[in-house]
Amino acid sequence: MTEPGPFRPRLDAAVAHLALQVNRENVLKARAALLAEADRLDAIVETHIASWKGMGLCGGDPVSRDAQAAFNERTLALIDGCFSYNRDLRQAAHALDETARFYGYTDDEIASSFVSSK
Repeated sequence: MTEPGPFRPRLDAAVAHLALQVNRENVLKARAALLAEADRLDAIVETHIASWKGMGLCGGDPVSRDAQAAFNERTLALIDGCFSYNRDLRQAAHALDETARFYGYTDDEIASSFVSSK
């Protein structure tokens, strides 16, 4: 199990709020919507990462090399944050599994309600 990302408290609150609003008719749709969004966001980030070569030097001055390293470090931190957020979306979706079980859905019905591309 991975450590929750920085967005986890807000997602937990959103899922708790959502859990109050889901019912038997929409719980699997809510779960699928969270998973679909995580897949969509992962695909966007992965597409852009594939072509990203990092920040180049801004100039020939002594500061440019440090700036290049700082920009690349911050960019990688942002990318990690995006993937962390997407993991949190998936965990939030799976938190609705228990609610779906409460409404009488089987594990097979829950699993088949959304087939992730991940």
